[in-house]
Amino acid sequence: MVEALIGLLEDGDVQPTTAVIAARAGVAERTIFQHFPDRDALFLAVAARQTERLTAMWEPLARTGPFEDRLDAFIEQRARILEVVTPVRRGALLMEPFSEAVSEGLAGFRKLKRREAERVFEPELDRLSGRERETVVAALGAAVSWSAWEELRRHQGLSVPRARAAMRRAVAALLGA
Repeated sequence: MVEALIGLLEDGDVQPTTAVIAARAGVAERTIFQHFPDRDALFLAVAARQTERLTAMWEPLARTGPFEDRLDAFIEQRARILEVVTPVRRGALLMEPFSEAVSEGLAGFRKLKRREAERVFEPELDRLSGRERETVVAALGAAVSWSAWEELRRHQGLSVPRARAAMRRAVAALLGA
């Protein structure tokens, strides 16, 4: 049922009904509610599965070494992860205002991704003063966010390579490279 919902989201159905989910999973609709008390619980199970998928893709990136090498590795990994999370993220965003669990999950993922950018680019950020650093960290978080990726890919219609290049350029500019 979890895989069925993920498949529907990946196919572009960001608000599938439980009837559609059940049909995709090859089960009766009531079976969903035997396993999940509500749609929120099903989406939490999807979030857990997404976490498993992303953990397998996520490699710890170096915090030291040449900036260009760290930047390339960071952008490559971030783009790969953002491409994978996009279909589920679109569905989760529709639920976020109505689900505390989904809202908390998205907030946690946003913080995690922002902290990863801060960790990888710590040498560059350490050269900045307190207030300036805070501003650059905020801008960096926005530049490498899913929202920025969605803007580049969906709204501007860029290919993955062009979106990666745009994100890379933004990060390099923010960090003074």
